[in-house]
Amino acid sequence: MEILLTGNTCFVTKAWVEMAFPEDHVLITCGRGQPHPPKLRAITLDNKERIGQLVDSYEFDRIVYFSEYLTPHSEQEGELDRLRRVLQANRDRESQLLYLAGPEAVLTPAIGKTVVAQAAEALCRHYAETSKVQIKVLHLPYLYGCDGTGAPAGIAGLLTRMRDGELHFDEQALAPVFALCMEDLSELVLRVFDNWTPEWESFTAPVVFALNYEQLGEAWKALHPGLKMTYGTDLIRTYPPDDGVLRCRYGWFPRYSLEDDLPRLFRTETHARHSRTWGQRLGGLRERHRHLLEAAEIVASFGFTELLVQLTGSQAQFRVVDFRLAFIVLAANVYGLNAGVAAALLASASLAVGYWEQGASPLLLFYEPSNWLAFLVYFVVGAVCGYVQLRSAENVRFAEEQCRLLEERLRFVRQLYQDTMEDKRSLRRQILGRRDSFGKVYAVTRALNETPPDKLPAKTVELLEDVFQNRSAAFYFVDAAGRTAKRAACSEGAEAPRFLEGPALAALVQTLEQEEVWVNRTLKPGLPMFGAAVRVDGKLRALVLLYDAGGEQLSLHYQNLFRILCGLVETAMTRAAQPLPEKRPRRQEVRA
Repeated sequence: MEILLTGNTCFVTKAWVEMAFPEDHVLITCGRGQPHPPKLRAITLDNKERIGQLVDSYEFDRIVYFSEYLTPHSEQEGELDRLRRVLQANRDRESQLLYLAGPEAVLTPAIGKTVVAQAAEALCRHYAETSKVQIKVLHLPYLYGCDGTGAPAGIAGLLTRMRDGELHFDEQALAPVFALCMEDLSELVLRVFDNWTPEWESFTAPVVFALNYEQLGEAWKALHPGLKMTYGTDLIRTYPPDDGVLRCRYGWFPRYSLEDDLPRLFRTETHARHSRTWGQRLGGLRERHRHLLEAAEIVASFGFTELLVQLTGSQAQFRVVDFRLAFIVLAANVYGLNAGVAAALLASASLAVGYWEQGASPLLLFYEPSNWLAFLVYFVVGAVCGYVQLRSAENVRFAEEQCRLLEERLRFVRQLYQDTMEDKRSLRRQILGRRDSFGKVYAVTRALNETPPDKLPAKTVELLEDVFQNRSAAFYFVDAAGRTAKRAACSEGAEAPRFLEGPALAALVQTLEQEEVWVNRTLKPGLPMFGAAVRVDGKLRALVLLYDAGGEQLSLHYQNLFRILCGLVETAMTRAAQPLPEKRPRRQEVRA
């Protein structure tokens, strides 16, 4: 099936997709500026029309929308608009949409976020009643898990906001923690889609583990010795009790506790922190203290400039070189307008000190306009060079932004093209397989007709292995009384017993008397998955069995194919059992 995961997809990982949608084609959408999940098919939604193009191109069968309210203290700006665009794009398609809402709509007492969350649920119900989309809303506690980079996401992200050995929670110490593991969610999503019903429904996942923020903080503090915990004054809110609906209907209940998973999250966070290279750490340090480093570099450059001025002040060949002006030009061209003005101010102060050392008083500098010229040149050069650098940096940033947008669109188009080609190849294989089905039947019939009777069991096993791509076939001869079946041929490595007798054979024979094909629908151990009887003159003579079959081979198509092949084997055995017609002597002509 075509699956779309959209909304707040920061929780989604490759392992989660494989657990929730093991055999489906999954596409994930990310917002602008949101990192792509690693090793997953992801597309950035950079405009409002992109979701419509995705729906028209892929025709999704199932959609999972992750709400922003699944992350505590997240920014929910545009949540309703994004949800409405997804619903509007699919309103004319008979698709299934599961809206994973956060706990805000069911927490008490209600606050402003409660109204917005309830509005999102009302929007889903409106589209469920007025469009072809089948919608179910699932209220969940705050999610936690690990994203592709190893950094905790969701409510676990609150545990990584440590600064200067202190971790602060906005909630009160006695406020309860509402948390659900992503592994539990994958199992719930899988069961909801497997037991989907078309009517509108709203469920609430329970919180079964009693935990407050004080206990969470102390458990996390035990993993970080010396960590100081502080708590806020947010309103204490309560989660509704378990109504038992999900347990009774889907047989689901949470199994993983956040408190028990803290050591795993600690190891993940520690590994992510220590796995960073020196280059990444220096880059992060420079990004965090960028302005401080720029100021330090300007001051160091100014000091080096003053050293050059002092060393070369008595040499005639350096009097035509203004090191202060060079310092201003370099600072402005490297760091921009503000740095250019600051460098001009430092150079002006240095020049004024030089004048004073030569005997010029401050009054003389102020009242003599010709002395202002050097200072004006410094500030003009610093401002102009800084402005030019600022314009150049802005043009480069704009060009990089346009290039990034073009790359995103190109990636989107390339993704569509690759998926289209993949669908084309799949359909071509299906068409060729259907077109060649008569040829396969003819080839099997011809091979059976050309096989001697004593080689027929081995040939039957060989044909079953070729058609089903399965090496668990076996051929048994049944005695005249129908009480014992002896193995005549089987696939190499197949776990087929040498004799079949007793209850196992009786169950097969009894079912084959009523049906043409035995199918082990209850998955009883020791019995084959498929079985068919071979009769000659109405009497049971042999059994053709297939002991193992994959999930895709348990369909009606493979049952019919197995029935046809066993029918051809029966025809070949019937023909082999018939005696050859006797040759009559040629009549001699009698001439008169």
